[in-house]
Amino acid sequence: MPNLNEITQTHLKAVQRETWNNKLICALTDKDLAMLSNEITGALNWYSFTLVTEGHIILDNGAGEMIFTPHEMFVFYPGSPIFINETSDDYKGICLIIDEEMAHDTQAFRNLIKASVIPISNYGNSKITLTHDDATRLLSLMLLIRQYIMQPLQLKGEILEHLYSVFINDLISIQSFEKTRLYISRQSEEIFISFYTSLTRNYLEHRDLKFYADQLFISTTYLSRIVKQITGRTVMECINELLAMEATRLLKSTALTVEQIADQLHFATSASLDKFYKRMRGTTPLSVRRNQ
Repeated sequence: MPNLNEITQTHLKAVQRETWNNKLICALTDKDLAMLSNEITGALNWYSFTLVTEGHIILDNGAGEMIFTPHEMFVFYPGSPIFINETSDDYKGICLIIDEEMAHDTQAFRNLIKASVIPISNYGNSKITLTHDDATRLLSLMLLIRQYIMQPLQLKGEILEHLYSVFINDLISIQSFEKTRLYISRQSEEIFISFYTSLTRNYLEHRDLKFYADQLFISTTYLSRIVKQITGRTVMECINELLAMEATRLLKSTALTVEQIADQLHFATSASLDKFYKRMRGTTPLSVRRNQ
């Protein structure tokens, strides 16, 4: 899996002091940094939470534009379609970016999915509107994470893991009222989390619905219904989005030929990859490579 070390060099240099172990970033962001992130959101396996503190930012999530103002947070997870259309000149925010490797154990990753994937997919947008108290508390947590990242402490890793866990669990608690408004059964949620956890680890080797259903000891019909209910996508659409992201990452951050990338992603030929990528991204792998 890609990690935060594979961000474009320009972006990494801009947030270098606010990065820990290539797994966690907590950076203050402005208009320039926000627009730069458009270059990389489709290529990295990361999760991000950005709290707007000043001005506004306008995003497109594939279903239309959304404007975010202070006390509102936008969330990104791998495969969620977010593109920044515009920011005000005075836009400022703080962004917590988490690599999947940061969620080093099963429970941490499950919590990450509960805080990002399920709420965005089920509620139809990537906006979390916070009360003044909730926004203030989360901002304090994010600033504390940023402060610890920038300090040369012996137990920095342990401290950051605890603070990250507090942030994620606080966010889950804040969003809990949404689950009562748009109800997802506990069983469906648990099945989806298990599916998504398996998907992120196996999608390169296994692209068939039956593999994931068999792992969960349920029927393909039942799994398809749950994934569609929560994400609005089919299982195959989820797999294809992750494959397209990985192809983009390899095209942008490695010197592998298109033929080598096709082989690494288990496409029969480079022509098969070309056809798949054009369907998913509207352009060819060679066009992406030439624009680097």
